[in-house]
Amino acid sequence: MLEINNLSHVVIGRNKEPLRVLEQVNFMAPGCHVLAVIGPSGSGKTTLLRVIAGLAEAEAGSMMLGGRDLVKTPLYANQLGWVPAEDDSLIDQLTVRENLMSAAILRGAGRTRDELLSRVSHVLVTVGLENIATERTSELALPQRRRLKLGMALVADPVIVLCDDFTVGLDVRSEREFEALLKMVASDRPDRIVIHATDSLANLSSYDTVVVMHEGYVAFHGPARALPHYFTVPTYDEVYARLAKRPAQRWGDSWMKHRDAYYAAFKLGGDAKNLSAAEEDPGDEDRTILMKQTDEPVEDKKTTAELDIRPIIPLPGSFSQAQHLLKRRWTVLRRTPREWVTHGSLLVGMPLVAMLLLLPNLKLIKEVHGGAEAAEVVWPAAHAVSMIVLVQVLLVMFMAVRLGAREIASRRAVFERERIGGVTSCGWLLGSLLFLMPVILVQSVWMEMFLEIISGGLPGTQGAKLLLPALSGVAFASVCLGISANSSTKERAHSACLTVLCINVLLSGALLGLPQALGHVVHPFITAHYGWSGIIDSLKGTAYFAPIDHLVKTWFATPPLAMIMLGVHFVVGVALSFVGLGRRK
Repeated sequence: MLEINNLSHVVIGRNKEPLRVLEQVNFMAPGCHVLAVIGPSGSGKTTLLRVIAGLAEAEAGSMMLGGRDLVKTPLYANQLGWVPAEDDSLIDQLTVRENLMSAAILRGAGRTRDELLSRVSHVLVTVGLENIATERTSELALPQRRRLKLGMALVADPVIVLCDDFTVGLDVRSEREFEALLKMVASDRPDRIVIHATDSLANLSSYDTVVVMHEGYVAFHGPARALPHYFTVPTYDEVYARLAKRPAQRWGDSWMKHRDAYYAAFKLGGDAKNLSAAEEDPGDEDRTILMKQTDEPVEDKKTTAELDIRPIIPLPGSFSQAQHLLKRRWTVLRRTPREWVTHGSLLVGMPLVAMLLLLPNLKLIKEVHGGAEAAEVVWPAAHAVSMIVLVQVLLVMFMAVRLGAREIASRRAVFERERIGGVTSCGWLLGSLLFLMPVILVQSVWMEMFLEIISGGLPGTQGAKLLLPALSGVAFASVCLGISANSSTKERAHSACLTVLCINVLLSGALLGLPQALGHVVHPFITAHYGWSGIIDSLKGTAYFAPIDHLVKTWFATPPLAMIMLGVHFVVGVALSFVGLGRRK
C-alpha cells in the first residue's frame, strides 16, 4: 500500500515568494492498482509524480510504502519506473530490443546475458513489441514509441511505475488500448502500483481509482463512476468546468470532510461502512453528493505477507555504466551516416586547409632552415610559422566544438530518463569524455604528422608540437562539454561554444598582442593562448623567435606551464559538466 499523507511542496517563484504547488495531498493505492491523477494544466499532477519519485523534495507530509517513508528514504532507482512525457528520451539509432537491452544493462549489475535477454523478452511481450523488436526506433509510430518508453521503465521490474502524460496526442482507440496496457503492467507484479498523470478525461473507468487535482489540492479520490455524482455533473467532460466554479481550497476541504466515508463506501481503506443514504455538504452553495455503497463485489487484495516480495536489482558502478555508454555511443555514431561522414571529412579536410595556408610560405621556411639570415626572409618566415601554429591549434579546437557542444545538450532527455533509473552523472560524463578524447587526439596527431611530412619538419621541439595542439583540443572539448551540460538546447550550446572559440581567436595573443600586464589577467581564461604560445616558446634559440617576440607583446608560456594550464582548463570543463549534469531539468 502506498499512502500519501498531508503531502505539501513549495517552490520559490521568480519574485522569491514561495509558491505552494501541492497542499496537504492525501490518498492511498494498494498493490496491483492503476491510479489516474487528473486535473487541469497547472494543478500539480507532474509535481506530485516528481515528489513521489524523489525528484523534488516535499516540504511536509509523508509517503509510506511497506512501512518506509519515501520522504525520508526515497525509492531505490530500480524500485521506480519513470515514463517521461518527452518522446525524445529514446535513442533513435538503436533497435527496440537494443534500447531495452541498454536500459537493462545500465540498471542491473551481476546479471548474465541470458538473464538480461530473458527479462527483455518478457518486457517485449508485456508491452506488445515482440513482433517489431528488430526495428529501428526512428521508424516507430507514436503509439509504438510510447510502448517502448513504458518498456524501458519496466526492465528493472519496479514496484512503482509513474507515467507522465503517457497517452497525450494519441487517438481514442490507442488511448483506450494504452489504459488497458497499464492494467496489464500493474497485474504483472502483485505489489506493483501504476500512477498515470493526465489531462484526459476519456476512458476514466478503465482505472481502478481516480485522483482529481485542482491547484495543488486533492478534490476527489475514488472510482471514476463516482465523479459525476460527487461533482454534480452529467458527464466526465464537465468536471474541469465544475472545478473552476469554486476555490481550490474549498474543494480540498470538502473532500477531506467526506473522504473517510467515501473510502469506506468503496473499500479503499479502513473498515467498510454502509452508507444508507446520500448526504449533502451543508457548507457549500452547490450540493456535493456522496454515493451509496455499491453492491458490486470487491476483489480481496493480498496482504503484504502474501505478496511476492522480490529482491532489488543492484545497480552497476559508474565505471561499468561508462563502459556501456561508450560502446553505445560508438554504435550510434556508426549508424548515423551524416555524423561519421562529417567527422571523416574534417579528419581529411582540416589538414588540407592547414597545408594550403602553409604552402605559400614553405619556401621561406626551408630557406631559414638552410641558414638564411636576411630580414626579408626570416621575418616573413617567422610570421608564417606563428600563424600556422595558431591555425593548427584553432582547427583542433573547432573540432572540439563540433564534438563537445551538442554531446550532452542533444541527449539531455535520454540522460534525464537514465539518471532516474540509476545512471550517475559521473558515469555519463566519463562515457562522454572517453568518446570525445580519442577522436580529438587522433585528429590532432594526424594533422601534425601531415604537416611535418609536407613541410619536411616545422620548427619547434617535437614534444611541444605534438602534445600542445592535442591538449588544447582536449581542454576545449571539456569546456564545450561544460557549456553543453549547462545549456537548455543544443542550438544554444553550439552558439555559446562558437562564441567562446571566437573570443579565443581574438585574445590568444597571436593576432593582436595584448600588453603583458593585461595578458597575465586575460590569458589564464584563453585556451588557445597556451597551445599557441607554448609552441612559440619552444622556438627559443632559433631564428624564428626574435621576430615573433618583437612583433607580439604578449607573454609566452613555457611548454610545461602551457601543459599545466591546459590541464586546469580540462578540469574546469569537467567540473562545469558535472555541475550541469547534476541539475534537474
